[in-house]
Amino acid sequence: MHDDAQVMATLGGVRSAAQSRAAVDAWIAHWGEYGFGLWIARDCETGAFAGRGGLQHTVVGGRAEVEVAYGFAAAFWGRGLATELAAASVRAGFETLGLADLVCFTLVTNRASQRVMEKVGFRFEREVVHANLPHRLYRLAAAGWRDAAGR
Repeated sequence: MHDDAQVMATLGGVRSAAQSRAAVDAWIAHWGEYGFGLWIARDCETGAFAGRGGLQHTVVGGRAEVEVAYGFAAAFWGRGLATELAAASVRAGFETLGLADLVCFTLVTNRASQRVMEKVGFRFEREVVHANLPHRLYRLAAAGWRDAAGR
């Protein structure tokens, strides 16, 4: 996934093997420090790697936040998997971890990811610069999520 220019166009650019290893190491360390992090998504039929996503601490727009993150290999786009993974991440963040709110963000040009965020209940908050690029920041509060779902 990290060496696919089409996929990585919205995820920070193509990564070398060493950069990918460093990212995986950081994700594993996040699990050790916080007890949660990114999951691996696999194809139900074949077990092949499909993508990754979950919850992670990040700094965006000058604030420390917990982000719902997701990314899939191009062969798995358009199947609703990002929405499913994002929704599971939100449930984990609010029901299991008891977080007050969560954020999602993407490039201003990534309308597909913005639609995923909106389907899950996130609402546009503001534009921010992240990794020196313009992004749209979305937020979802636990109280609003519970109210919308009748929880």
